Amino acid sequence: MICFIPRGHAQQGKSEIAIGYGYYSVYDFVNHSLNGNLVASSWGVPSLTYRYYITRGLTFGLGLAYENIPTWGIFVTVAPELTFSYLDTRHAPVRVRLYGSVSYGVALFQNKTLQTGENNNSGPWAYGFQATPIGVRVGRQFAGFFELGYGYKGIFHGGIAVRFPKKLTHKSAVAE
Repeated sequence: MICFIPRGHAQQGKSEIAIGYGYYSVYDFVNHSLNGNLVASSWGVPSLTYRYYITRGLTFGLGLAYENIPTWGIFVTVAPELTFSYLDTRHAPVRVRLYGSVSYGVALFQNKTLQTGENNNSGPWAYGFQATPIGVRVGRQFAGFFELGYGYKGIFHGGIAVRFPKKLTHKSAVAE
């Protein structure tokens, strides 16, 4: 078991930034149940996620997402995220990772449909969660990803990610 410790930490210290877009978030579903309509009222959920590799198969990061529901309000969600890989074909010519993730944070809400005499429920809400049991990442340093889950990023969420090396070396181009 001790022989495998260095291999397990081979990616430790690397960082990744992912830009994604999702559809059918939990806020969109709540809006449908409140208004009784079945038509999607949101244009989608753009998101930005930073991940730090604790080990090859475990990352910890922070997600940021924005959703504008014209018939209700604006949601900005900030949530810490834990991602765990359960399959990685790192030795194959095309690298494929299957993973799951969970996150829970806060959603900042701005009510856009406030009527005279109604209580303003704008402000922080403790409902910023995402549970993603199935995620697929294809690529190495540059990759595409697709996720199926439920929460602030939506049921369908996909995008691109770039992984940064552990140490960035900078060589000076100026000759003395």
